[in-house]
Amino acid sequence: MVCANPDLIVMVGEQMVICAGTLAQRYEELGGDVFWHGKPHAPVYDRCLSLMGIKDKRRILAVGDSLRTDVAGANAAGIDVALVTFGIHREELGGAWGEAVDPATLAAAAAASGHQPTYGLPSLRW
Repeated sequence: MVCANPDLIVMVGEQMVICAGTLAQRYEELGGDVFWHGKPHAPVYDRCLSLMGIKDKRRILAVGDSLRTDVAGANAAGIDVALVTFGIHREELGGAWGEAVDPATLAAAAAASGHQPTYGLPSLRW
């Protein structure tokens, strides 16, 4: 199996649903072989930076709502990362849509995960 999105869960509107990473993880548990590509694995960052022609990683800000994939991958790639706190970690971090979470709660969650966001954003809209 090729898993191009290692996220275990994702937000679809207000609902959390399983993602490709959950299926690939289960496939491995059953004895299957999985080639992982995507966050947090380095080749996806290297490829994207190469495609964009960007050598200076200080010009990049990764944005995501997962400590396990988004923040871990950006940390490993040496890229700043903004964690959207009202995403998959919203129950763990507390707070409401569009409101900043308690910095101590965010710091504790980051420490427990071993992955440190550069910034925390309550939400992201465009």
